[in-house]
Amino acid sequence: MKEFLTGIRPGLIYTLAILLGSSMQFNSQLFELAKVRPDFLLVFPLLTGMRYGPRDGMIIGLICGFLRDYLSGRYFGLGLFFTFLIAWGCGFLPVIRGRLRYALYASVIIFSTIFLRFGRAVLSFFAQYAETYNLRFLWFLGEMSQDLPPMILLNLVIAVVIIALHFALPPYPRAKKPRSGVMINFEPGGPNV
Repeated sequence: MKEFLTGIRPGLIYTLAILLGSSMQFNSQLFELAKVRPDFLLVFPLLTGMRYGPRDGMIIGLICGFLRDYLSGRYFGLGLFFTFLIAWGCGFLPVIRGRLRYALYASVIIFSTIFLRFGRAVLSFFAQYAETYNLRFLWFLGEMSQDLPPMILLNLVIAVVIIALHFALPPYPRAKKPRSGVMINFEPGGPNV
């Protein structure tokens, strides 16, 4: 029974995090600042990919991307595709130990937020040709970057909350490392490191 619970633990924790995060993103004013809400469904896959590798990042990115597209409006799957690709790519970033990894997390979140906002401006610019509007690209860029600083700040705040919750309830059980003792185990069948 314990092996079964250990096997389904990541799925349960990821499901709980995605359900709570998507409800916070679309239904709650808890983290709202100047009518801007953090993009939990972008930050969570990025952190998952950076912490647990490309496989978990890919799966969580696919699910969160689908929810972003479905709950906020249909963007023909582009939100799903970009969230999936960015989360999968974050799994291949170098593993950094210590406090420097938080700087990497922050820089990836800032870059991804700016990249997706710029992408929305480009897609909105090209979508206007389906109508009779004739607006300049700089207008779209200005509109999309108008709330960019509070969005980046809120994404960093939600990243701190996600990292804090990770330490309280990690999806994978922590490895039990001996704090002190013999470095080499001489027992048969035991680890030698």
